[in-house]
Amino acid sequence: MVKVVEDIFGIATNPFTKRAQVIRRYTITNTNRLSVSIIQLGATIQSIQAPDAYHQLSDVVLGFDDIAGYVKYRNYKFGCTLGRVTDVVGNGEFIMDERRVIVSKNLGHKHQMNGGFVGFDQVIWDLYMKRPDGVTLRHVSQDGHEGFPGTLNIFIHFTIDDDNRFFIRIEGTTNQTTPVNISNHIYFNLAGQTTGIKGIFDHQINIEAMETMDTSGGDGIPTGKFKSVNDSVYDIRLPVFMGDRVRQFVERPVKGYDVCYALDKEFDSNITRYVGRFLHPESGRFMEIFSNQPSVKFSTANNFPQEPLGDEPILGKKCTRYWQHCGFSLQLLNYPDAVNQPDFPRIFINPGEHYFHETIYHFGVQESWKCCADPEELEALGEEPLKRPSVH
Repeated sequence: MVKVVEDIFGIATNPFTKRAQVIRRYTITNTNRLSVSIIQLGATIQSIQAPDAYHQLSDVVLGFDDIAGYVKYRNYKFGCTLGRVTDVVGNGEFIMDERRVIVSKNLGHKHQMNGGFVGFDQVIWDLYMKRPDGVTLRHVSQDGHEGFPGTLNIFIHFTIDDDNRFFIRIEGTTNQTTPVNISNHIYFNLAGQTTGIKGIFDHQINIEAMETMDTSGGDGIPTGKFKSVNDSVYDIRLPVFMGDRVRQFVERPVKGYDVCYALDKEFDSNITRYVGRFLHPESGRFMEIFSNQPSVKFSTANNFPQEPLGDEPILGKKCTRYWQHCGFSLQLLNYPDAVNQPDFPRIFINPGEHYFHETIYHFGVQESWKCCADPEELEALGEEPLKRPSVH
């Protein structure tokens, strides 16, 4: 049986009214002790507690214990909802209905990134409904906000079930034609959010994609073309170790993954497909991803502070120091800059049409054979018994 518990997480300034407002947290827990906590600020995933092979719970999401952390480090987008248009709008403009629409330019005064100066990540979302299996949050994005046409009415349904599936379902309607591309930006570490780069590098990763999106220059604007992953570091169609692959980026400008995979060119939002699987072998935790979106942006926190350079760390939950590569993020979304690429899946919705985004994270445990093997048998094979990890 799933239950929902509500508490007060803190106080934040509403970006529209400029008044202080109470921020509430909603924690959804199932019979297997899997729990997900969502806060109203940015419709943010603040925590996911998941059991491991030893029945210990760990928080597998990077973030903060208070509002101050989310405000101070807002540029990193920890766990928050992004929109009205996720990722980039090239040159901060696009053609719609034979007219040029100019939106705000918060990226180098040239492009728009993640909805502009006040995107969905800074909005205080309203509680629309408590459900038996979760909560529904709502935001009304007004006509003209950040330059976008039309009033957009958005609902996000956060639910879990007793099969350890966490559902994010986003619905939207508009009164004028407008582009919509909403996603969530969670930083995961299945070893536990306190384990840092070692925990991340021990992950086995797999994303079933044959192509990545080609980008131009240092701005990362899609060219409309695609690159095959064959014979490249981006080919993770078969499981590989995260650390082995990230180390192969040493001589490259980007020292880690920051890439958008094309999942499905025959995009159909009515079909939810398997995307990939991430496993931390020592704890046994795995996470499988399913979505109806045509692409996934995969990043390994390359822009986090670097300890060898003497940077100041990001101080996260339980005073954990977050450094470069201490987490990975997955954004399920329509293709970036789809507003300017007519061959990309359609991003515009009209009055009377319905925007629908579904992403499912399935958490589970894959027990290592060392967990159950007899210690004397392991010693005879020259193997050491798998040690019980500390509680994270």
